[in-house]
Amino acid sequence: MNKLTSQKIADFAKGEYHIAVVDQIDSTNRAVRTMAEAGAPEGTVLFAEQQTAGKGRMGRSFFSPAGSGLYFSILLRPQGKVADPLKITAAAGVAVAEAAEAVLGIDLQIKWVNDLYLADKKVCGILAEGAFDAKGGLNHCVLGIGINVFAPKEGFGSLESIAGALAEESLGEDLRARLAAAVLDRFFAWYSRLEDGALMTQYRQRSYLQDRWVTALRGNERIEGRVVGIREDGALLLEDADGVRHAFLSGEVQLENYR
Repeated sequence: MNKLTSQKIADFAKGEYHIAVVDQIDSTNRAVRTMAEAGAPEGTVLFAEQQTAGKGRMGRSFFSPAGSGLYFSILLRPQGKVADPLKITAAAGVAVAEAAEAVLGIDLQIKWVNDLYLADKKVCGILAEGAFDAKGGLNHCVLGIGINVFAPKEGFGSLESIAGALAEESLGEDLRARLAAAVLDRFFAWYSRLEDGALMTQYRQRSYLQDRWVTALRGNERIEGRVVGIREDGALLLEDADGVRHAFLSGEVQLENYR
């Protein structure tokens, strides 16, 4: 296994970041949230070779075995910038897709709102967690990204049918460092222009769900429909069997295989 180090990532990165790499941690999001509360600057990035309690959306865990992926969290302090966690998540999704294309020559698709797929298998998950002040403004945001770069030697276990990886481990030395640097550079390029219409254009072009029938879940609400687009604010647009359109800014989406 080619070990990931902060120096290797910095060597490949065009931007300057405050990077640290640890061998093992429960959750990089949890650790960076603690750093944020202690006053760490924007651009603080923590990578872990392994997470024992990686966090996913809806309270789920993210499988983070040693040495096979990129598991990291970025601290953002968007004062004076648009502070929309949904747009931040979209920027991260586009950044991962662009980095995979640049470094590996592969095309990833984004499953609204925060997963990336290759050949119908999930290869990346994203989790943005915001901390808000008394006036409802975003004080800081911790952006967690988990990428299955290589398949773990022990396999994905119970996730084998739904989880995939980007590449073979023999593909090249320092592949993970090069990919990490590319994701950071592309994310911060988009982060500086979250309201640029080009972001959502890129996000839509990579949509894994476009024209598919899905079930959208939001609280106790359950709506079946065909995905007809994504709004500028990141809302997923569904059209049900009666032709009625519904917009979802949050929630869970399940693919319907029978249509």
